[in-house]
Amino acid sequence: IVALMAVMVLTVLWGSPYAPVIEPVRDIEEIWAIEDERTPSEGPLVTALELDGAPLAYEPETNTFYCTLGLDQGDAWPQLHITAPDAQGVTLCFTDDYSYDWCADAIAEGYAYEVMAYTDTQYDYLYIVFTGLPIVSMTTQAEITDVETDGTAFISCYGEEPTVTAAQVRLRGAGSRTSEKKSYHVDFVRGHGRGSVMTDVPLLGQTDDVLLIAGVMDDSLMRDKLSWEMYATLSAPGESYGARQVEYCEVFLNGEYQGVYLMMTPVDDAQELMRTSSQAPLTDSVYRSAQLAYAGDKPILANPMRAESGYELHYGDEFGEPFAALEAYMALEQEQDDEAFCEQALACIDLHSILRYYLFVQACGMSDNVYNNMYVWAHQTKDGLRYRFAPWDTDLTWGRFRDGTTGEVYDGLFTFEVAQRMIDLDAGGIVRDALVEQWQAMRAQAFTEEHVQALVEQYTHALNDSGAYARNAQRWTGEPRLADGYEIVAFASQHFATLDALFGALVAQ
Repeated sequence: IVALMAVMVLTVLWGSPYAPVIEPVRDIEEIWAIEDERTPSEGPLVTALELDGAPLAYEPETNTFYCTLGLDQGDAWPQLHITAPDAQGVTLCFTDDYSYDWCADAIAEGYAYEVMAYTDTQYDYLYIVFTGLPIVSMTTQAEITDVETDGTAFISCYGEEPTVTAAQVRLRGAGSRTSEKKSYHVDFVRGHGRGSVMTDVPLLGQTDDVLLIAGVMDDSLMRDKLSWEMYATLSAPGESYGARQVEYCEVFLNGEYQGVYLMMTPVDDAQELMRTSSQAPLTDSVYRSAQLAYAGDKPILANPMRAESGYELHYGDEFGEPFAALEAYMALEQEQDDEAFCEQALACIDLHSILRYYLFVQACGMSDNVYNNMYVWAHQTKDGLRYRFAPWDTDLTWGRFRDGTTGEVYDGLFTFEVAQRMIDLDAGGIVRDALVEQWQAMRAQAFTEEHVQALVEQYTHALNDSGAYARNAQRWTGEPRLADGYEIVAFASQHFATLDALFGALVAQ
């Protein structure tokens, strides 16, 4: 009985015979002897590996597994207990001694360590690459389109419980869909066709879906993350339509490496409105400004004041007129009389919200976030309708302009006509003072060159020292290279100073 118990304990500690552990490195002579006594296998002997129960991403074409170890290992390696689930009768051992390398170097350089797998009659070689970023691996039953495709997803982050779940995946984005590297919307479900389920996602917490943003409009892969983290300094925790949570990850789809992505919590309009009050989902409407060419299947109302632009209904009363709550805002855009404009604007615009959004647009150089990618939230209050504003997509920012020009720093203001007109007219004699006060608060809190530089340095560390940016570049350009956010810092330095001068001049007027 004692002997049997000992065997059971060892089985739990070191894995069952159906899940052999990769053994330490063998001497080269022993490897040669194993080869001499066996024949090469016709296919892989192992197609699934786990680190402490967390599946590793697998790329069949190169017979390579990807294992996330995080960025904070330093020189020393953690204890690696890598098993091959259900690989009955297979023995595995490293042929490369990873312990000769510093762990941080192996991760940053993307070293591929060779592992031999063999049975009594055959042998094969596989490879393991260690990354510093979380991994998202998805398999789908069909090609991914605009319609949900059934599949599975696992998300692993070193030191956290992995997420393994049924999922439905669809394409996400508008103009970026023409790019080879796609963005995705992943819904977590109880089972195919059985509805969504809240899932504990590493680094993001509880959510029933995530976005995987490809970042095809931004070679640095930093602008989206920087914009949302700067917006987090302006919006209170738990605020409706506040900053999104964003984390870097590496994505695999149906066994093919896709590159570096931003994993982000998407907006759920009903949940966002509930943050304000339980009645808001019953009374409020939410619209998104959109370029008509990229509009989806949601109802959309063309903007008569802006060619090829309109407002897309994201949330509203399903029994009422879908764009009724937008009428006052559109009338404001078309009002010609200055006095009437000021009176109407102060009556229906949440001043703090529009000035905060205006300053956010200006400070971050958001060239695509007014007549595209801006939420207009029609909020019903006890004092009547109030419009509030929030960002949606934030990649064309920090010197990356919609027209593609990046050679020179833009030294003016980005167009937001309603807000700009309120400022120019100093509606109610209060708008300019409120604007300057809010800008000074932003500058004191986070909108400084030093703060932007510190965040960019964090992103550079995450992208380069994880080895991920080089892999992403190799995948999509054919050449590995390193991430560089210098142009973002340079833009912030010059543009913040320009805004100081422009807004400072308002005080003297």
